[in-house]
Amino acid sequence: MNTSPSEAIFLDSSAILHYLTGDPQARGIIEGARRLAVNSIVYSEVAFNLLKLLYTNKYGQYKFYSMKSKIAMLDRDILEGYTILQDFLGELHRENKLVYLPITLEVVREASNIATKYGLLPNDA
Repeated sequence: MNTSPSEAIFLDSSAILHYLTGDPQARGIIEGARRLAVNSIVYSEVAFNLLKLLYTNKYGQYKFYSMKSKIAMLDRDILEGYTILQDFLGELHRENKLVYLPITLEVVREASNIATKYGLLPNDA
């Protein structure tokens, strides 16, 4: 399996979330790509936002500490977010379309430069 990130499209968390919620444009991009890349930050952002979406669908208005409590009580409806994300990433991996990028010191430095240059938040850089 080729694990080189060259020519891979880096998936921002919003692209994955849009894909998982059925957005046709996101589906076209992700399904049409030959190679896709993610890192642990993207995984964390998508997982959190899926949990938040499922919490809001079940309980209404988002409340962080309430959501955290429901997760700690193993609310299966909310925890399904992890399964949804794992299924998505697993399918891409089985299709040999996914590259996991490590967050190295070089990546941190480059992200800092990009954030400073373009006025971005850390995870967006």
